[in-house]
Amino acid sequence: MSVSHKKTGQAGRPVCLDCATRSNCIVGTLAPTALAAVSPLIRESAFRKGAELSSQGEVATILKIVKVGTLFAYRTGKDGRRRPIEITGRGSVLGMYGYFGQPNQVSGVAVSAGRVCELSIRHLEEKTNWARALRAQLISNNILASGLSADWSAVMRLRTLVKQLAYTLLLLSEVQASHVVQLPTHTALAELLGTTRESIVRGLMVLEGERCVAKLERKKCHVYSKRLLEWLGSA
Repeated sequence: MSVSHKKTGQAGRPVCLDCATRSNCIVGTLAPTALAAVSPLIRESAFRKGAELSSQGEVATILKIVKVGTLFAYRTGKDGRRRPIEITGRGSVLGMYGYFGQPNQVSGVAVSAGRVCELSIRHLEEKTNWARALRAQLISNNILASGLSADWSAVMRLRTLVKQLAYTLLLLSEVQASHVVQLPTHTALAELLGTTRESIVRGLMVLEGERCVAKLERKKCHVYSKRLLEWLGSA
């Protein structure tokens, strides 16, 4: 699947100080002087649902930081089949292994439209204070991303589909940094959890009946994290 996103021109460069994703972004959390230095080097791009923003096996030359939108991480297994293994979203960094000269370990495919901020990896090699600070942030992000991948692995250890779905919603809320969650399609969730679309629909109805989630509109729901955790502990 090819990448399908449009780059903004010079006038469309993002203003990092005003970005709603700043608190979740490795660039946005830099000190003001460092942020001012790196901000002009960043270009913002739009992507469409279905776009492949990073590909397993390729050595990235550009960091792509998700500003808005939801992606699936796909891993091609030993049998040659590609399967979804986790969901990523706001603040996620694609292509970060490229800084170490290593290939992407997963492919990132959009399950919604959105935007990314792009920064050439060669800028990280500069001998400047902001580049050193950003390299440190990148390493920390790499560690956190490994922990989140482990959390997604834990989803499949739960014994029932409804519990797997409940844990998935908790992680989605964390990934999107909001209790109001933009849901992937039922088909996409079914692919992630290895089940059917109809089972996902029934599972969401169960969780809604338990007052763990509240449907807001067709593709959004409110996740009551505390209630979900209590329900998972007692179910």
